[in-house]
Amino acid sequence: MSFPPPELKSLAEQVVSLLIQRKETVSLVETATGGLVAATLLSLPGTSAIFQGGVNAYSLPSRQAFLEWKESDTASYDGPTEAIVLSLARSLRRSLSSTWSLAESGVAGPSLPSKYRAEILEVGVGYCPIAVVGEGVERSKTVVVKQPRERGENMVQFAVEVLRAFLEVLTEQKGSKDVEKL
Repeated sequence: MSFPPPELKSLAEQVVSLLIQRKETVSLVETATGGLVAATLLSLPGTSAIFQGGVNAYSLPSRQAFLEWKESDTASYDGPTEAIVLSLARSLRRSLSSTWSLAESGVAGPSLPSKYRAEILEVGVGYCPIAVVGEGVERSKTVVVKQPRERGENMVQFAVEVLRAFLEVLTEQKGSKDVEKL
């Protein structure tokens, strides 16, 4: 078995190289990727200099325990949003004092929970909001992965999209202090 998949490895190498050069750090909140982004980064030499840690917040109770969610957040949850992933990234960045924090939350499939919002149910499997948060930079976007794919393929594609979004932010000039779309 070859790990990580080639596209993930290439993106991760670029990210790690930039972070090492800049002496910056990253933390991760992963849900639908199941820790795949963290595992990819950690598979590369030198990552210990830049990786602050991660939380696999797959369950709503884990968000309460580790990411400042309140009971009301869990009670009103009706699926992932860009606002939620921005909040999760902010929380972990504060907790770990990282330069950057990334978060994703999506629907890898093969099925959807019945209580999600209508727009997620319409899109279906392959829906994933992503956030990148740093000092004065907050970016978010929602990716939709073309279906049909198997669950594992969706997870890999979500991880690719997280690293692409982060690399885009890292390679551009200083970002705005406003929340922006990626």
